[in-house]
Amino acid sequence: MTRRAIALALAILPVLAGCGRESGGPGLVRVSEHVYAMVADGPSAAEGLGANSGFVVGDEAVLVVDTRYTPALARELLEAIRGVTDLPVRWAVNTHYHPDHAWGNAVFRDAGATILARPETAEDLRRFSPVYLDYYRAYRPEAWALLRDVEIAPPDSLLGEMLEIDLGGIMVLVRYFGPGHTAGDAVVFVPKERVVFTGGLAAAGYHPNLGDDGADLANWLRIIGEIEATGPRRVVPGNGFVSGPGVLGETADYIRYLLDLCERHIRGGGSAFDVATSVAVPGTEGDLLANLVPFNVRAVYVRLVQAIVDPPFTLDLPDGFRTTDGAVEGRGGRIDWAADTADGYLEIEVRWQPTVRSEVITQDVYDEVSRYTAATKRHRMHVAGPETVSIGGVEAVGAHGRWEFTPESGRSGGGIWTWGAILRDGVSYTVQLSVNANKDEAAERRGMETLQAIAATFRFRADGP
Repeated sequence: MTRRAIALALAILPVLAGCGRESGGPGLVRVSEHVYAMVADGPSAAEGLGANSGFVVGDEAVLVVDTRYTPALARELLEAIRGVTDLPVRWAVNTHYHPDHAWGNAVFRDAGATILARPETAEDLRRFSPVYLDYYRAYRPEAWALLRDVEIAPPDSLLGEMLEIDLGGIMVLVRYFGPGHTAGDAVVFVPKERVVFTGGLAAAGYHPNLGDDGADLANWLRIIGEIEATGPRRVVPGNGFVSGPGVLGETADYIRYLLDLCERHIRGGGSAFDVATSVAVPGTEGDLLANLVPFNVRAVYVRLVQAIVDPPFTLDLPDGFRTTDGAVEGRGGRIDWAADTADGYLEIEVRWQPTVRSEVITQDVYDEVSRYTAATKRHRMHVAGPETVSIGGVEAVGAHGRWEFTPESGRSGGGIWTWGAILRDGVSYTVQLSVNANKDEAAERRGMETLQAIAATFRFRADGP
């Protein structure tokens, strides 16, 4: 899709009354007497990744909500404001730090606006913007062509939990309810006209993004309840058409559905991979940014898995290692951690199950590798020979070899693995170490040394078996 140009003579489109998703754009939409939304044309980079923005016009000044993705889109918003009023643009609020909502800051700063954001948003904008820019430069040339002139402009002033701004005859209330979509979500209310800008906390006709590092899904649901309690009449979501308050409940239902789905799969022995590649969220047929669904599922899955699986042991994991998968499996379970490092992609998985065995021999490990090879849809394992592995100070029997991705995984390549197993109080624990370093043998060795050092920190919890 290509973005339609919005001319200064663009007619202001009316918004229909109702409760849920509604037609009210794309383009410039007059939401109420003093409030306007700039509804994105679509999800492409040229269209701003589907991110909405808007502005509030008082008798003395204008306040902007989110500054858009590229300098060109930010200037387009400024021109649309000038098509409505010549009052000064004194404030611009970043609802959160994501590029499609905050990378136009410099355009509005240069126009005289004070940029307002939460401290968390300021920190995340500083921390992650260079990473995003490097990604676009290296892998997304069509986006980079639009972004090469972006200047990351930090906020001029940091928000507390509540700020009232008088624009002259119209009051704007900016509130912080804690982390939700990101760590620093600011919600912008125009109480007199019962309009709210939610930022990424709500979406209409788009899939919401649940995977930010700072997201808090339980608090996100609470925030939606707080917004609903204010009695809004019009909702400008972070993505999608201007809507009635029903869109808030739809976003909450989306989150609850994935929370319930992932919990059931974790408790039923599933995997994040299987759920992410098969799920469809009811009621979202035709919604844009459907590529977020597997991303959202994985994000929800890994947020839940540690508490649900409740592993009876601990490991000293270096910075960068994150929970990536896991499940309850009968009376036992499994849990995975992984990290992208200079020595490749490193993964450690621990499985445990009750057993009647009184000792572990190398053949037991070979048998587990064979069962894993038969069951997995992602890896094919090749055994090279026996191996001794230190698991929490115990010299455990094990095996090592090479692995490769299966055709079902949709990926190519492979690496090396080492497994070791120990017994404790009638439970067998298998520690699986895996490195993918693109066949760089020196990196493979270093990566495996890192994983073996982690395995050596294995220790049972005081309240475990």
